[in-house]
Amino acid sequence: MKRFEKKVVLITGAGSGLGQATAIQLAKEGANLSLVDVNEKGLEETKEKVLEANSITEVKLLTADVSDKQQWKTL
Repeated sequence: MKRFEKKVVLITGAGSGLGQATAIQLAKEGANLSLVDVNEKGLEETKEKVLEANSITEVKLLTADVSDKQQWKTL
């Protein structure tokens, strides 16, 4: 069993950098992912990389600015 198998992880800032790297690593460890960022194009790129790392990972993309209180409540 992988460490994050049957777990769902929410990652903010997933469209690039550390958030993207975290998403890829957690996918390798069996996690399903909810990815959040204001950059929709970056989220799509992250999703592609995640699925390259683990093709059976479930990925949900959410475009939002988590520094905006109303958008955070919506998530």
